[in-house]
Amino acid sequence: HGVALYKPASRESYPEKCKNCPQIPVCKKQSTSPGAVLNWLRLGLITAEGKPTLRGRIASFFSTGGGLAIAAAIEDEEYPLNELLYDLANLDAGFRFAGDENRWGGRLAYVCKKTYNGQSAPGYLEHGVPPEYGFGASEVIAAIHKNPEIKAQFTTPTLGVGDIDRIIIEWRSRMRQVAHSSELNNERWNAFKKLCKETLNEVESPTLTDLPPLEFSQTRRMEHTLILRKH
Repeated sequence: HGVALYKPASRESYPEKCKNCPQIPVCKKQSTSPGAVLNWLRLGLITAEGKPTLRGRIASFFSTGGGLAIAAAIEDEEYPLNELLYDLANLDAGFRFAGDENRWGGRLAYVCKKTYNGQSAPGYLEHGVPPEYGFGASEVIAAIHKNPEIKAQFTTPTLGVGDIDRIIIEWRSRMRQVAHSSELNNERWNAFKKLCKETLNEVESPTLTDLPPLEFSQTRRMEHTLILRKH
C-alpha cells in the first residue's frame, strides 16, 4: 500500500455492439470527444444503425434547435396541431414576451424537455429547450391573428410594437419553412404542413407597407464625380 505502480497491467473493454466490429482499429484512432453522430444518436435523430428517424428527418428541414422542438411536438399525438401553430412563435420570442411568467413555460417547452431528457446541445438545446425560446408570444400571435387591430394593446414597458412585428415576421418564417418542407410518411406532419400553408395566406407580413412614390431626383443615376470650382 502507498507505493505507486509503474506501468500497471491494463485491459481494454468495448461496448457489446463493438466487440466483434472490424472497424475497432479505425475507431481507436478517432478523437474521444463527442462528435456530431453521437449527438444525433443521443437526441434520437438516428438509430443505432445510423438510419434517420422521423424526428431526425423533421429536424433536418431546419438549421436551428427549433426543428428539434417541432419534431418533438409532431411525435406527441396529444399535442393539437392548431395549438402548435401558434406555439411556433415562442421558438424565437426570447425573454420579452414572458413578462413575470416563467420564460421556459408552455406546452412546447414541456414536450421538448420530456423528449430530449433535459439534454443540452450547444447552439441547439439548453436543458432540452431551444435557447431562443420564450413563453408568451403564442398568446399574442393568436389574438392578433383573429384581430390585427389590437396589436397595440399588448405593448408593455419591456415589449414594444417593434418586438411584436418582429415575432410576426419570425412566426411567418417558421410557417413558411414547414410549408415548403418535404412530405413524409406521417399524417400529423403532412397535416401540419397544410395548416401552415393555409395560415400563411391569412396573415399579412408587417413589412408589406405602401411606400410613397420616388421623387424624380431619386430615380436618376447618382453622379459621384468631384467637381472643383475654379477661381
